[in-house]
Amino acid sequence: MELDGEAFARCLLGSWRSGLIAVDGRGRLQIVSTEALRILGQPGSVEGWAGRGAEELLAEEPDLHGLLREALAGRDHPSRAELVLASNGRTIGFTLLVVAGGGAALLFKDLTAFERASEQERLKERLAALGQMAAGLAHEIRNPLAAMEVLAGLLKRRIEAPEQHELLQDLVEEQHRIGAAVDACLAFVRPETPECSSFDLSSVVRDAAARAAERACFEGQLELPEGEGPKVELDAVQISKAIVDLTLNAIQAMDEARTQAPRLSVSVQTSADGVLISISDNGPGVPAELQERIFSPFFTTRAKGSGVGLALVQKIIVSHGGSVQLESPPEGGTVFRLHLPEVAP
Repeated sequence: MELDGEAFARCLLGSWRSGLIAVDGRGRLQIVSTEALRILGQPGSVEGWAGRGAEELLAEEPDLHGLLREALAGRDHPSRAELVLASNGRTIGFTLLVVAGGGAALLFKDLTAFERASEQERLKERLAALGQMAAGLAHEIRNPLAAMEVLAGLLKRRIEAPEQHELLQDLVEEQHRIGAAVDACLAFVRPETPECSSFDLSSVVRDAAARAAERACFEGQLELPEGEGPKVELDAVQISKAIVDLTLNAIQAMDEARTQAPRLSVSVQTSADGVLISISDNGPGVPAELQERIFSPFFTTRAKGSGVGLALVQKIIVSHGGSVQLESPPEGGTVFRLHLPEVAP
């Protein structure tokens, strides 16, 4: 059966594996591909969006809408570039075209899967390099630590002054802290395969965040997911650990900055290809020059921090095929977004 031009165009838009948005000179949608709706997470059909304003389709994507407006105004535009969508955290690669006679077109592709694969590969390479070094260091550090603890115990028996006992106790506690840091390093470099099972994500996230807030004696405003959430096939123990670590990290940052009226918000929602967990606070935020390094193993700005907590969080999420994003504007506040794939049926 031969298709007419209009039917062929509809089939083409439904089959094309790239996003396409085309507007006329007044910003009205002339073409929207099925893939564009999927990437943007917008409901409806291709036909249903035709003739509507681009600002409606891109209401949650001001950067994309701004690119189209600039193209319509005749301003310079990038031929190829990348951008992170505000609504769901997807990374897209796009090309912006000015249509002769009036109008503009935005052609884009979802790069999230490529980024996740690249991120997983980089993490594996870092873990492999660190694994041998950490195992050797752990052996060299643990032996003298054990000997020092024994010697401290013997010395304590020979000293009668209580104030000297306190100093020895401080020494033992510092030894334990070093041991804990060694254990954390080994936990980070040790390969782990998620043991996935089906569970309610909101319940696990809610319990983990509440437990961490109680452990940290958090007295600020705490907002947690309510009711049932999406069912997922993930490792509940590892996901819970990631939420606990991020919650404690946020509370500690607000405490250290003496944040007035501290607020911590934890949410769970479905995204176009899985689920999104967001943990936000109104603390001091992360300086722009540190945001690229914050997930690096053993990097910390805290006097007693191991620098492993956030790296472990990233390892857990990446091992599930997901990704972690940090948002921290200059005016303060921090949001960690955990993107996880595969919602269970």
